[in-house]
Amino acid sequence: MASLIRQTVSEPKKPFWQNMMYILAIVLIINVLVELTNFLPRGMAGIVSILILVLAGIFCSYLINRKLAQYTYVLIDDELIFHKQLGKREHKVLNVKVYDLDWVRPIDEVTDKGEAKKIYSLSCKLKGEEIYVGQFERENKIYRFIFQPNETLYKAIDKQLKVKS
Repeated sequence: MASLIRQTVSEPKKPFWQNMMYILAIVLIINVLVELTNFLPRGMAGIVSILILVLAGIFCSYLINRKLAQYTYVLIDDELIFHKQLGKREHKVLNVKVYDLDWVRPIDEVTDKGEAKKIYSLSCKLKGEEIYVGQFERENKIYRFIFQPNETLYKAIDKQLKVKS
């Protein structure tokens, strides 16, 4: 019988009034910035207004991806699967065999951050004691993923890594 460990992580839900205050503050800040562009020369004001809207779009995209996303980690025997869910849509982001992992360490212990070809960010937070980084190799390229496993999931992965070595 296959062993299965499933964990879902997300940002803690904030009260409705607090979310509304954030939205109102963002709208007011964008409005003030656009109004301030009226004091600029005509040609420059248009460019700055577009730049403000692009930056606001990037900021909103960051908020949606970081604050509203839920990540599900599934460990089935020796296969670690990562899903990302936004609203009702869920898609598989990464699938790694545990025996392909080089290591899994707390993020604070990872010193060399520049050697990976791609780093998958699969956690709502990027700092803290419960944040881990895993490294694996595919097609002679090094990849890393950042995730937030609970103690049960981490121990199961660590146990399989120790058996491998």
